[in-house]
Amino acid sequence: MPQIIETQGTFNFRDFGGYTTSAGRQIKSNLLFRCGSPDLIGVEEAKSLQEKFSIRTVIDLRHPDELRPTRGELISLVNHRYHLSVIDDSQSMKSNTAALDIAYGIGQSGPRYFSLLERGEVMWREVISVILNPEAYPILAHCTAGKDRTGLTAALLLDLLGVDADTIAQDYALSSKSADRLYDYLIEGGRELEGTRQEAIERMLTPRKYMDDFLSLLHENYGDAEAYVKKLGFSESDINDIREFLLQ
Repeated sequence: MPQIIETQGTFNFRDFGGYTTSAGRQIKSNLLFRCGSPDLIGVEEAKSLQEKFSIRTVIDLRHPDELRPTRGELISLVNHRYHLSVIDDSQSMKSNTAALDIAYGIGQSGPRYFSLLERGEVMWREVISVILNPEAYPILAHCTAGKDRTGLTAALLLDLLGVDADTIAQDYALSSKSADRLYDYLIEGGRELEGTRQEAIERMLTPRKYMDDFLSLLHENYGDAEAYVKKLGFSESDINDIREFLLQ
């Protein structure tokens, strides 16, 4: 199973590669990466990461309210940058969160994740359009925490490529290892968090049940990620092309 890549200026940096599909093929490494916010990546680390991974495209899934004055030194070294908020950016982040809290309860959950697919089809179409384009690779996808919206992006792609649900849920759960660093990042950025440090970190964990429940809803409502992607307007040929590009 792919492990977290150690970094100084960000957290939860991982390569999607290395997973084996149900058909026995393997996802290629060094083509698709994920992380938390890259804002604090400095000049030297940005150069090092770019020399090692040659990232060509960044997909930033954050809401405009989450953006800091700088997006980090790595971003300036990447040729293609997409800011695609899958949370409604016509309303404030606070309003979005309040509405989701009322509908699904406070904190993350499978149903809350699934609602982002249902509510944000227009923007997910843009995200998938980038991911299905072989010329965009290597790609780095991120949000603020690198676990929720980024986790959904990872889950959709892994499901699309044929990785089993148990492995996808285990991949999602790896984000718990970065909860300490996520807490520090939020505090440093001026975010006020309720409760003690440990209580706040507990709320940032990613128990696999959230992903198990999300995948159950995805499969119950669409069958699988392929059906959802087709609903967004992409063809079987588009999907087969990216499978052939990403699988070995």
